[in-house]
Amino acid sequence: MEITYLGHSCFKLKSKNGYVIYMDPFKSEFVGLPLSKDVADVITISHNHEDHNAQGIITGPINRESTFVIDREGEYEIAGIQFAAMKTFHDKNSGADRGKNLVISVVADGIHLVHLGDLGNKLSEAQIEKFGSVDVLMIPVGGTFTIDADEALDLIKEIQPSYAIPMHYKTDVTKIDELTKLEVFLEKNKYPLAGESVHKIKIDESSLPDDTQILLMNG
Repeated sequence: MEITYLGHSCFKLKSKNGYVIYMDPFKSEFVGLPLSKDVADVITISHNHEDHNAQGIITGPINRESTFVIDREGEYEIAGIQFAAMKTFHDKNSGADRGKNLVISVVADGIHLVHLGDLGNKLSEAQIEKFGSVDVLMIPVGGTFTIDADEALDLIKEIQPSYAIPMHYKTDVTKIDELTKLEVFLEKNKYPLAGESVHKIKIDESSLPDDTQILLMNG
């Protein structure tokens, strides 16, 4: 599986059979980062906020008649790729403040990837157990609208992924000022880093580390 980080919470996945998945595309004018129009077979949307729901950047599919959108709870299979969308919340008050959030699981090419979206609440033991073994965990660390750095590290410890990729944090150009910077997370982090920051990476089962590493990606 090829993973490309496009900034904020947006990732582009490409499977070995050429299927392309966009996760949480954002509106550039809202986030302050560029995001060009592209094509994709599947879009996953964790929640309906402008920094996560920009379906309009996708102009069409590659391998399907139309682009399939996953924006509600459920399980899906597309061209042998398994998807599961689990309902969580965007805050600590059962969604009363900012609504619901979907945690998206993807299994493709033997890799199990979990994108936490704008997770704002603590996951239950049952929810974590439902994940099973996680190879790649995309986790928000910027706080305010999501879990913060400390909560993210606690969750990484509970889930024990092979790679944890921090996302949804403040950068020098991000317009969302309430977020904290990646450095806040890194100062607290005790896990080893998986080398230098990368924009794109190819991952297969044989390349996964035995113990959790933090994979830094740049948009």
